Amino acid sequence: MLRRFQALRFFISLAIATVVVVSLWGVMIGSISSGDRPLDLSQARPIDDPQFDPPALTPQPSPASLLPLQRSDGAIYENLFAQVRQVHQQCAAAPPWYSVPVHPTNFGNRYRTDVRGQVVEYAPLIVLHETAASAQSTLDFFQTPHPRDEDQASYHELITLNGWLLHLVPWSKRAYGAGNSVFGTETVQTNPRLAPSVNNFALHFSLETPPEGRHNGSQHEGYTDAQYRALAWLVAQTGIDSQRITTHAAVDRSGERMDPRSFDWARFNRYVQLYRDRPCEEIRS
Repeated sequence: MLRRFQALRFFISLAIATVVVVSLWGVMIGSISSGDRPLDLSQARPIDDPQFDPPALTPQPSPASLLPLQRSDGAIYENLFAQVRQVHQQCAAAPPWYSVPVHPTNFGNRYRTDVRGQVVEYAPLIVLHETAASAQSTLDFFQTPHPRDEDQASYHELITLNGWLLHLVPWSKRAYGAGNSVFGTETVQTNPRLAPSVNNFALHFSLETPPEGRHNGSQHEGYTDAQYRALAWLVAQTGIDSQRITTHAAVDRSGERMDPRSFDWARFNRYVQLYRDRPCEEIRS
């Protein structure tokens, strides 16, 4: 009788343990991220579409406290964009390029004067970034309204893992890619409440971070060859001097920015040179 009771107690305990294990497994499975949503280009338009126009949304007007600012028409940057787009239309081997709208709170006007009314006209600067998130997560953030100046952020172009170019902010407008930043001695303050930055004369190009690199570490396995080729093609067609191509880490004054981490300058520069000479050729690694 005692043995039967002990056996019954054993099977009951085993059943309870099984239920607990199965329940815990279910909780664990439910907590695992399902991964990033696929890239949604339902609102995108090919850059070479005859009906293409830069996003119709305009940035919010500057508050009255910024009256000393004189708005720039951004003609230099708009001409650069038109120049690159023209080459893209002529090159079948150029990377796919799509225009994707972002919310107008996340970009602003360029200015020819700063908050003190002093003329500040610097040559265009290219600043390289990485997203530290998926392309879709980045788009979600940029397409969300951010009324507070401190929360606003954007790039002009985003390069996906498969080498697609996503045009987010018109080049004639100021993307919010690098707050509290300086290039050499060049920096411009356009908001009295925020630190000066390079945003007023910068073009911000960002690489989508690979999945294994979406952490706070100092390095990761690096970007895809398709990304290097697309970025190099884009940079090469601007004709901007290599001395004015820099990184977010290099211009950041806070010392907190590291991007783009694990960037292969040798590969990038090799592709840039090839695309400067042969923009319409399909170049492999």
